[in-house]
Amino acid sequence: MDDRFAKKLMAMNATTYQAIAEQFSATRKFIWEDFKPLLEHVAVSDKVLDAGCGNGRLYELLKEKNVEYTGLDLSDELIAIARRQYPGIPFAVGNILDLPFEPESFDDIFCIATMHHLPTEQLRIQAIQQFYKVLRPNGEVVLLNWNLMATNWWPVHVKILWQRILGKGRVSFPDVIKHWKNASGEMIGRRYIHGFRLSELSALLDNNGFTRVQQYYTKKGRTATWRDGYNLITIAKKA
Repeated sequence: MDDRFAKKLMAMNATTYQAIAEQFSATRKFIWEDFKPLLEHVAVSDKVLDAGCGNGRLYELLKEKNVEYTGLDLSDELIAIARRQYPGIPFAVGNILDLPFEPESFDDIFCIATMHHLPTEQLRIQAIQQFYKVLRPNGEVVLLNWNLMATNWWPVHVKILWQRILGKGRVSFPDVIKHWKNASGEMIGRRYIHGFRLSELSALLDNNGFTRVQQYYTKKGRTATWRDGYNLITIAKKA
């Protein structure tokens, strides 16, 4: 993917999240079952960065451990919602490609459904290197990305393939462009999502100073396969 198209996709995502912030937040008012097992990777009073925090809902889970939580998101609209919902909790507008924190500031980093919005390998490497920089020694990064390899996504992949054949699309398998529609069915935004493979995430972490702890597919809180898992979870420790 060339840099110009990648920048266009990044700008599209940013514009979409600004436009759909209230609607998006309304669909993210509860803790997914897939999140709950991740709490075991957090110790009491850890300093935790929620990178790509959206409306801050992960704080509802993490506060059980009395953590020092910081939420960061590129969308100032979503950060405004997070601040209204959790007054007194530190939330900041910022980019995971250039984290505004001192080196070794956090014990844990959660990056939930955010890495998959980065359209090139170099950008994904840059994000992982930023996580490495701000993590303390032996700190852990927890990544959750949508599993676009699951069979329920295949009709979308076939449609995108035909668009490419007809010269009307530019994203490649297994990436998708997902439309966001309002309650009336009107399309008000589009989001680019990268389809990670297990081996790709493994190499990304292994080549940038991390040691993998766990990697698995999950569906509603239980371990799944690539065919039916909704999400792909990857946990790695700073070496």
